[in-house]
Amino acid sequence: MTPPVFSTAWCRRALLALSLGALCPVAFAQFALAVSPPRFELAGKPGTPIRSVIELSQVDVRPGSYTVRTADWTFKPDGSVDFIDALAPGSCRPWVAIERKELLVPPGRPYRYRFEVTPPADATPTECRFAVLIEGKEQAAGPGVPIALSARVGVIVYVAIGDVKPVLSVVGSVVQPVNGQPVPTLKVRNDGTAHGRLSGFLSGTDASGTALEFTAATSPILPGETRDIALSATRPGNIDAQVQVRFPVTVRGKLEWGESGSITVDQRFAP
Repeated sequence: MTPPVFSTAWCRRALLALSLGALCPVAFAQFALAVSPPRFELAGKPGTPIRSVIELSQVDVRPGSYTVRTADWTFKPDGSVDFIDALAPGSCRPWVAIERKELLVPPGRPYRYRFEVTPPADATPTECRFAVLIEGKEQAAGPGVPIALSARVGVIVYVAIGDVKPVLSVVGSVVQPVNGQPVPTLKVRNDGTAHGRLSGFLSGTDASGTALEFTAATSPILPGETRDIALSATRPGNIDAQVQVRFPVTVRGKLEWGESGSITVDQRFAP
């Protein structure tokens, strides 16, 4: 599940960690809102409203004042997300209605914030993608706070309209540094009409002959996009303990995507 995305005046570029996420520490002190779920994957058909609810919980003892709006977004190669206030080409945000633009969330009980998407009756099959941005009203500057601060959370929404689906394939492989360590990475292309994510386990053997298991990063791969998907190595039967791979390493098996899709992996990685 994708964590919420926070930002401050210094952290305007929010991160998703689709399995994407980063929290600016100063913003956290000013933003006392828990949001669930942080991501929606909905489906519907043309001409029929698709309704859903975001649950907002004020974790401070004081009520919280927030503004809400929609935004388009782009998912960059480094895993960061840029939110866009202006309508992007082909944006489906004109189909979106939100409950209100300003709200006060009291502590002690969740606030159920409603939104709906109504695709036109003549809409062609497509994946509608947008974000609901919930932003704390700016805190005034004061002693110990040299500038005004605000923070926000971005809830990512995918809506499949009609018969759309991902079509994923491995088009290459490479070893890339992640946190200073070399990591086997698949280049995965999506030739479908909806985003996709990989799941499952692969088996592998490193240069010392040690048996390993690999899991793929669950980053979304958008239609028409080729994205680097890192493979994390663990000991068989102990997926919580990551290990450092001794290259070269051979990785084999299948990764699943969508309702019935799968990718066969048979790759040798060498730095």
